[in-house]
Amino acid sequence: MLNIKHNLCALDRALRGIIAIALLSYVIFFGEQIGDVLLQAAILIFAVLNLISFFLGWCPVYQVANISTCRKK
Repeated sequence: MLNIKHNLCALDRALRGIIAIALLSYVIFFGEQIGDVLLQAAILIFAVLNLISFFLGWCPVYQVANISTCRKK
C-alpha cells in the first residue's frame, strides 16, 4: 500500500470530487460543444487528476509547494 501523508482536508477533497465529476460529465456528454480535441483531453486529464487526489487525499502540487489543508495535531 502507498505510504503517503495526506495533505487535503475533507472540504478540499469534497470540492475536488465535485469538480472532477462535473468536468468528466461535461466532457463525456457535451464534448462536441468544446470542439477542440486537445482542449477536451486537457480537461479530461485535469478531471482525472482531481479524482485521484480526491480518493488518495494527497495532492502532488501541494506536496511540492509544501502546502497542507489538514489540521496539525
